[in-house]
Amino acid sequence: MALTWLKKASGGKQTPDHLARLLAEQEDFSRLLQDTADIVVLTHEADGTVLSINRHGRWLSGIGEEASADLHFLDLLHQPPSFLGGRLRELLEGRRSNFRHETALVRPGVDPLLLAWWHVPWHDKNQSTNTRILSIGLDISDQRLAEEHLGWLALHDPLTGLLNRRGFLETAREMESSGKGFSLMVLDLDQFKDINDLRGHHQGDRLLQQVSRVLRGELRQSDIIARLGGDEFGVLLPNSDRQSVERAARRCCHSLHQIQALEDDISVAITTSIGVVMFPEHGNDVDQLLANADIALYQAKARGRNAWHIFDGDDAYRARIHERVFWEKQIRSVLDGQRIDMHYQPIMCLDSGKISHHEALLRVRDEQNELLPTAQLIVAAEQNGLIHRLDEQVINAVFEHAKQLQSIGENTTLAVNLSGLSFTNPRLVAHIGRAREKYSVDPAKIVFEITETAALADIDSSIQIMEALQAEGFSFALDDFGVGFSSLYYLKKLPVSYIKIDGSFIRNIIHDSEHQVLIRAVVDVAKAFKLRTIAEFVEDGDVMDLLRSLGVNYAQGYHIEKPRSFDEIWATSSA
Repeated sequence: MALTWLKKASGGKQTPDHLARLLAEQEDFSRLLQDTADIVVLTHEADGTVLSINRHGRWLSGIGEEASADLHFLDLLHQPPSFLGGRLRELLEGRRSNFRHETALVRPGVDPLLLAWWHVPWHDKNQSTNTRILSIGLDISDQRLAEEHLGWLALHDPLTGLLNRRGFLETAREMESSGKGFSLMVLDLDQFKDINDLRGHHQGDRLLQQVSRVLRGELRQSDIIARLGGDEFGVLLPNSDRQSVERAARRCCHSLHQIQALEDDISVAITTSIGVVMFPEHGNDVDQLLANADIALYQAKARGRNAWHIFDGDDAYRARIHERVFWEKQIRSVLDGQRIDMHYQPIMCLDSGKISHHEALLRVRDEQNELLPTAQLIVAAEQNGLIHRLDEQVINAVFEHAKQLQSIGENTTLAVNLSGLSFTNPRLVAHIGRAREKYSVDPAKIVFEITETAALADIDSSIQIMEALQAEGFSFALDDFGVGFSSLYYLKKLPVSYIKIDGSFIRNIIHDSEHQVLIRAVVDVAKAFKLRTIAEFVEDGDVMDLLRSLGVNYAQGYHIEKPRSFDEIWATSSA
């Protein structure tokens, strides 16, 4: 090969001086390649004595420009495998054409570096009886670290450093197969979504890291901790009896409650709910244990925040939990798919007989496009901390419809129901402001309805929120009024424009003189405060006539019209 190269390079000229110069150039080129490549290139004799090593090899191994005459190849390796000497002899004897392996290179003062080696026999043409070995080493330490990191990531959560769900399940199944008893705890944070929403996911991530540190500090070194996903954590406690697992759950609840979740002027108390099961008492396999731990977790939530519960196997409660889990999945599916729809029921002015405005009523369909019971869905959303998301989607839907009505010149007001927990949403005012800007809605065309029970739950907070929205031009109606007449005292404080008389007073008003007296009293109070009254559940003309005679301003019910979809009511106008 060298001769062919020389012939091509010399153009056929083969004078001794010219050939000598070309050979020198070839050697220089070969040396340049070896010294610039990021690989180790060395040659050694049959006895292992190193003959040459390139610049990169000297730099990695710490060998100077002049290597020691008695330096051997195996001396450069960190814990060389026992089979290496035999494989190299096979190369020298011609019984093997090449050989590959991975062995670390010794580096003075620092950790060994893993290299992938490739060895081939090298026959010196000037000494036909002497066979040497050419060894090439490639640094694969970064690659190996990356592979190890990928393997670690497969079983661990990168945010907290804990095991992930897969690692947790593998460990739990190993403990199950051993036949020894152990306990399993599943816990989640009760207000995690509020923290994410208030300060962003970076704050939520910091909280999850704090939780992992607290759990490590409170539990034994032998206990296995994992982040199962979101704000859900799992703990395996080997060789634990009922008393020890109760103590562990109690310590976790107490210590997690001490975490200061947020900075600055906003503070959210951190509480956790913990479900506990024991193997094999509460399940014969890991899947059954986790299912029962989830049920125990819901039992803990039902007892109140910052609580733990050991699974008790109550079949009736199990059925209720499964129903609750079903509805939680339904509401999450609805919210994620934004499958809510708004129907509208008109509200009539009793004096003029004209429609004053329309109340927006929530309708929800499942994945098969079947209507779901709205009341049950709202209860599920309240129980699972999803009611604020539902409120926000309802507001968006109604505001979008209001924009469409404005665009076609339809001059009507829409009333939006806020849930009983709406005023506990710290984002409510900001969200309404963003929705108003997004849809360019005239606030004067929006009435928010809030039940008197919800408004009076925290009267000061309710007034603050209502006044903030009223300043933007929105108005309020106090829904279900009359159930608790203690609200009469607060009526002068609440910035409302309408009072909606609870339907329980309307249904039997024709035959119930006491209800007639109560409604007249409500009307008189409303007039004193310059408020307008709306009667719900008006089912026939006689009821409507009686309400008119009692001084009620507006009526709403099936006698006037049933709720219909937006397109049904305004299709003609928008066409």
